[in-house]
Amino acid sequence: MIKIRAFGGYNKIGKSMTAIEADGEIIITDMGADIERLVNFEGDKNYISINDQTALVENGVIPDDRDFFEKEGKNVKAIVLTHGHLDHVWAVPFLSQKYRCPVIATPFTIKVIEHLMRNMKVRSARMLSLNTGTKYKVSDNLTIELVNMTHSIPNSSMVAIHTKYGVVAYANDWKLDDNPTLGKRPDYERIEQLNKEGVKAVILDSTNADQEGYTFSESVVRTMLEDVIKRTLSNKTIFITTFSSHIARIKNIVEISRKVNRNVMVFGRSMDMYIKAAVSNNIIDKSLIPEVAIRKEQINGLLKYVRDRPGKYVILCTGHQGEKGAFLDKLVTGQYAYKLSEDDAVIFSSRTIPTPLNIANRSMLQSALESCNVNIADNVHVSGHGSRNDIKTFLKMLKPQHLIPSHGGMEKLSSMIDIGKELGYELNKTSHLLLDGQEITLQ
Repeated sequence: MIKIRAFGGYNKIGKSMTAIEADGEIIITDMGADIERLVNFEGDKNYISINDQTALVENGVIPDDRDFFEKEGKNVKAIVLTHGHLDHVWAVPFLSQKYRCPVIATPFTIKVIEHLMRNMKVRSARMLSLNTGTKYKVSDNLTIELVNMTHSIPNSSMVAIHTKYGVVAYANDWKLDDNPTLGKRPDYERIEQLNKEGVKAVILDSTNADQEGYTFSESVVRTMLEDVIKRTLSNKTIFITTFSSHIARIKNIVEISRKVNRNVMVFGRSMDMYIKAAVSNNIIDKSLIPEVAIRKEQINGLLKYVRDRPGKYVILCTGHQGEKGAFLDKLVTGQYAYKLSEDDAVIFSSRTIPTPLNIANRSMLQSALESCNVNIADNVHVSGHGSRNDIKTFLKMLKPQHLIPSHGGMEKLSSMIDIGKELGYELNKTSHLLLDGQEITLQ
């Protein structure tokens, strides 16, 4: 008998965590944060520590597993993580310690978690590095496998939990990119093999289930970036902001900038964390990207240097969501030694994540940039999530008996149910709506 319990990531995107049980033995997949609530919680704090754990749970920042741990904690055999985005791993330093089991993830993801633990002054969990394409036997009855997938961060995977009832696949955050600019394409061959071995259920990313068509390859964005950077070369300084975890995007920006004879500087704490994780795992070469500046005095010194050498630099920086305290926010509010003008360009290689806080922050940032008459290029970006046609392709390859949508609110989950209906899945029989705090049993 298979039981699946949702802790987070079903009512809305963020705070992902699921418990998958087979005959009393449990695997936890992902332990993330609600990023919007995390930003609100941080406020003026210098840092968050283990002492904040109860407040984080009670404020809805991280999943509430307290009752579950009291009843079932001893039966948890492993915690396994799909990738290194904070809405999937940020809670690991707080929640993983009490479980007497390994935390399993790809090497890049482990580096991200270790960085978080150092910053929070939390002792290291029992980390187990597992490459995609390999398996780990958790018990006599359970084996974990990480299947390579593409996403907007390196070392992304689908978790395949092998049980005597068949495979339970946990596929949160993926796209089908046949031409990635960093890393390998999805492991289609293994996905089809899992189908032949028998897939009991899939828990599936619904982020773009309401988007028609296919999600474009990252190679498309590289072309877009090259075009827009060339169009803005008449500007003195080009500022480009993107997701700090998107190492492929960062690599492309640096390479294109140098191709057009612009030097690159990189600013921002989250940039520093993810780039160091990528370098330490040989995902990118250390010589490719300059040292990331994070201290105010260091950034100010570099910006004065840039100001005195117009037409020479591309600044890669944080702040694409308009988030308070990021580089762009501090730049437009006059906290750095550089005054933006009509001679500068700002390129957003991102989309605004549609939460109320992000929308408000991004709107304020846009207004501030427009008041400086800056040349703005927006949405030079493609999603890291598969759209409707990608989802259909994936389901036809995997052929699970049961479909369980995740990673979205009711509207997105319902769109996934509609896709399932097109492929012959029947609601409450072979497709199932699961919300945070709910549990489903599959015979």
